[in-house]
Amino acid sequence: MVWIRLCISCIAFLSAAGSISYGLTRLAGRIRRAGDPVLFLAGQKLTLILYWLPVSFVCVCIPRISLENGVRAYTGEFVCSSVTSMTVVFNILGTAWLAGFCLSVARDGIKICRLAKLLRGNVPVQDARYLELFEACRRRAGAGGVTLSQNDLLCSPITAGLVRKQVVLPFADYTDTELHMIYEHELMHIRNGDLPWRILALVTSWIHWFNPVVNLLMRDLDCAQEVICDLSIALDNAHYTKKEYAAFLVRLTDKEAANAYTTALTENKNQTIRRIEKMAATKSFVKPKRWMTGISCVGLAVMSMIPATAVSAEAARLQEDWLRAEEVETIAEPQNHWDPMIEEHGYDDGSVAEIDGSQDTVPHSSKVDLEETINANTRYIYQYKDESAGDFISIVTLCADSSVTYRIGIKNKETGALTSISVTGRSTNEIKVSESGPYSVFVENNNNIPIKIEGVALY
Repeated sequence: MVWIRLCISCIAFLSAAGSISYGLTRLAGRIRRAGDPVLFLAGQKLTLILYWLPVSFVCVCIPRISLENGVRAYTGEFVCSSVTSMTVVFNILGTAWLAGFCLSVARDGIKICRLAKLLRGNVPVQDARYLELFEACRRRAGAGGVTLSQNDLLCSPITAGLVRKQVVLPFADYTDTELHMIYEHELMHIRNGDLPWRILALVTSWIHWFNPVVNLLMRDLDCAQEVICDLSIALDNAHYTKKEYAAFLVRLTDKEAANAYTTALTENKNQTIRRIEKMAATKSFVKPKRWMTGISCVGLAVMSMIPATAVSAEAARLQEDWLRAEEVETIAEPQNHWDPMIEEHGYDDGSVAEIDGSQDTVPHSSKVDLEETINANTRYIYQYKDESAGDFISIVTLCADSSVTYRIGIKNKETGALTSISVTGRSTNEIKVSESGPYSVFVENNNNIPIKIEGVALY
């Protein structure tokens, strides 16, 4: 099926574009080790978006689709054709992708169910000191609609919920300074809208489960979000120093605290070390201007899409070469090319029934699949396409019964003129168009039994 091949190709093209963007972002980060974390995070978000925007796929398909007489026409095999071997290969790839997708969704679905069960154990905070400090921090952060809860199954504070946002604390005795650290950090996540990006990255990892770069992107995205929250609150804070904040992070580090559906104050040891190193190396933190971030993202998108589109175009060309190679193999032993001496010309004399199957084929495609079972004493008409005088229409057919004689030819839609050739078994012929107009390929069965025809017509 063509649509399976196109879907798999689109996913592959998207994966290539996102991976190229990720590589460029990482390269820029290595060149500028002290680079702005906001620009780095913007690059990671753009990379995530490129895993969803089928720009390279559209750029490959558009030149192969045109309008002819106001009807969509296909001028490239990539968008409309397939052969047996390609169908088998892409059906296997499609099944493998679907299996991996379902396993990824099931794996994370189990984790989400466990998280939901854990969050059902949340209880409202009763301590007046906790609530008073939380309200003060929430108002300063400008984060409305956020509730405060506690859960005895947590080891580290987290933020959860896309709609009903809540900060969830473990049952522990925190000082006022520690509460400031927790509240300011988690509320900064909410203010920055970090959780929706993490969930988008999670869904992306389901679709591109075969690409390990997506997992690296998720890790870097999480770390970049945490670093920005750290730098936003820990530098020049009136309630605590960078050193005190870093020590608190180390104390709370918990390998089980974080997942893709929440934001946690601390996640794992390696990430905590990276965050502390970044804080130690940063003396002041000022977010870049929006225009600077926009220019950086546009530059990254252009630099990513140029090679991604080139790779996609080459992949499409290779698929078309595959299609043509198998078609050539099918017609490896041609019988006759154009020879006006063996052609018969005439009009419909009513000796056979005529079935118009032009609506069952892709309108105005340059290639038509002729596979059909044709009833006894029947002429089957395929699609019409405008042709100019002197053009050739190639017809390749194979009859399941090699002893049967049948006719192939072309019909002028406007005049009804028929040009045909009598053939048996496998046949390859070219018929020359005598006058301009809309023409259709036909196969005519003059026998008293149905025949099974396979093949293609190339306009």
